[in-house]
Amino acid sequence: MAVTYGQAHALASKRLSAGSLAHSERVAEEADRLAGLYGVDSSEARLAGILHDLCRDTPHDELVGAAVAAGIPITDVDRAVPYLLHGPVAAAELAEMIPGLSPEVIEAVRSHTYGGTTLSPLAMIVYVADVSEPGRPHESSALLRSRAGSVSLAELFASAYAASMHHLIDNRRLIHPATLSTWNDIVLRERA
Repeated sequence: MAVTYGQAHALASKRLSAGSLAHSERVAEEADRLAGLYGVDSSEARLAGILHDLCRDTPHDELVGAAVAAGIPITDVDRAVPYLLHGPVAAAELAEMIPGLSPEVIEAVRSHTYGGTTLSPLAMIVYVADVSEPGRPHESSALLRSRAGSVSLAELFASAYAASMHHLIDNRRLIHPATLSTWNDIVLRERA
């Protein structure tokens, strides 16, 4: 069963607060713009953008329970910051709820919190859109939007990931092991 943007939006609007829904709408718009610049299917980008935070407002104990039920590995960092599970849990739920949803959209939803070592172009676009949507107050967000289309998608993703890492470190937040793996993969690819 193919899902339309309207159906995905209706699902997101049932699950998200007004602020979270507005963020997801901006991510969908930014993902659509980036998809056009990098030759990625814009309808898939919009779907992934509107659905990426489907579980963002889920209570933390429910996120942990849903992750356990879905067989998602839970680290000590996930237990300390259960919010980080919202991407993987949403991906598992979407795979069950919408069997026709493309694996690329599900991957983009799953990986938007931690990244991943083998991300598709769609997953990179959703990650960048999430970090750089116009509602983000960080200087790096505007810089990323201005660089879009003038650098490769891999470079734009690496810059977005670096900005996220700086934010975590500057604010003394825990860093998930998958986040470190993604960063190391980015650096190793650049050296190759």
